[in-house]
Amino acid sequence: MGADKHEKHKHGRLPPFVPLLVATLDSPAWRALSHGAKALYVCLRRRYNQNNHNNGRIYLSHRLARKELRSGYKQIARWYDELQFYGFIVMTTPGHLGVEGQGTAPRWRLTELGYMKEPQTQEFLKWDGRLFGKPRPAPPPRKTKPRYGKPLRTVTEIHNTRAMEIHNAEPPKRYGKPSQAQNGSVTENHSRTSLPSIGSSPVSLTASRELIELERRRALRAPKSAQARPPVRRPAR
Repeated sequence: MGADKHEKHKHGRLPPFVPLLVATLDSPAWRALSHGAKALYVCLRRRYNQNNHNNGRIYLSHRLARKELRSGYKQIARWYDELQFYGFIVMTTPGHLGVEGQGTAPRWRLTELGYMKEPQTQEFLKWDGRLFGKPRPAPPPRKTKPRYGKPLRTVTEIHNTRAMEIHNAEPPKRYGKPSQAQNGSVTENHSRTSLPSIGSSPVSLTASRELIELERRRALRAPKSAQARPPVRRPAR
């Protein structure tokens, strides 16, 4: 009699499933979650055991979450932060390195369930409406304004140059060398100075005058040769 009743009860039971509370699904915070965060919460909810009351000791490493959700580590870490932001989970023990050198995943508490003989806190019902990770609006691109009424600062390109030849009637003389002026020839200084072709501007005229004056002063300051000095006549005895 009792065995038949037990078999009948066992036959009517559902297979293992993950229960989700209707109050949680109808909350505005749940609707604001991303699809990845909802899938991660289902994975955490699956690891809750009502017989052991392991709420606060639920863990799911990033490696197992990547295997179940088939997503990257960065996305999984973002979904964990999102669940904490909206108040669905609370970390009770952070992840750390174990005694044998193996990493230990952090422990979580689901706020929709009781913990340590305490009622559920349900922080997600206290959501203030702020969205998680809402990007700030990008500043508008800066546009350069035209300079109305102001001349543009451009650099003029020099396409051709004009060589100036400076003719000196009296070149500088040096000791130990015969003067070329005595041979009836006048030396010509072929040193060319590249000046921009500005035409007959005051800048070009002033530069040429300064160069001619500089060469004339050098010729005047040069010492005279010993051969150019007149011989000294001594009176006969």
